[in-house]
Amino acid sequence: MTVPTTMDTNGASARWLRRPHPRPEPSARLVCLPHAGGSAGAYNSWPARLPARIELVAVQYPGRQDRLAEPCARSVTEIADALVPALAGLADQPLYLFGHSMGALVAYELAIRLESGGGPDPAGLFVSGQLAPHRFSPPPEGALDDAGVEAEARASGWSDPMVFDHPELRELVLPALLADVRAALSYHRPDPVRLRCPIAAYGGTGDPGDVTAELTAWGETTTGPSAWRAFDGDHFYLQAREAELIADILSRMSN
Repeated sequence: MTVPTTMDTNGASARWLRRPHPRPEPSARLVCLPHAGGSAGAYNSWPARLPARIELVAVQYPGRQDRLAEPCARSVTEIADALVPALAGLADQPLYLFGHSMGALVAYELAIRLESGGGPDPAGLFVSGQLAPHRFSPPPEGALDDAGVEAEARASGWSDPMVFDHPELRELVLPALLADVRAALSYHRPDPVRLRCPIAAYGGTGDPGDVTAELTAWGETTTGPSAWRAFDGDHFYLQAREAELIADILSRMSN
């Protein structure tokens, strides 16, 4: 792997990372990766629930908000590759990763790269609202066209239905949402890499399928400790259960 120059690192950091409330001397950082169609702004309320020693760093995917003019990423691995140099300057303190929905897959792939020597080893991985990598099945042929991806996004509750039905919102948000859902659906790793860092998996009890089985399966992707917890709610349980979720994350960061 090519070692990024200082200029490359700083440029990547400015493009990809947002610090809604910078901490002057953090003792740890929590890097948060948003869901399909989401943005760094999804985590704007989190810093108020974090102690001063924890700095939140939110990832901004291309194709939305201040990166609207940039093309959306084509795959989960493309995003993970781009984030490695962006995080290179954050090796001074323990780094924890949190990802929801598609963001959980990106966080996992990012953790693989970091543990393989691409950057600071993650101190812990928190995944939410997502199947473990080896639980994915390749989509049927033709399922990744716009109509198929939109149908899957609607059926899975990956976005507010208003995004699809409100003309102005649809024009603004749908391109990034479809690109992200397509990236998530095309992700496939039948033989997962087993990480060294601890993993905690979270989900909503109203998500489709056997939520307990899907969350416990994440334990098969690490040689370290694993845990899981289900909260009342649907795919976006973390909006209503934000305080409880963050409290659980913090309890595991301090262990």
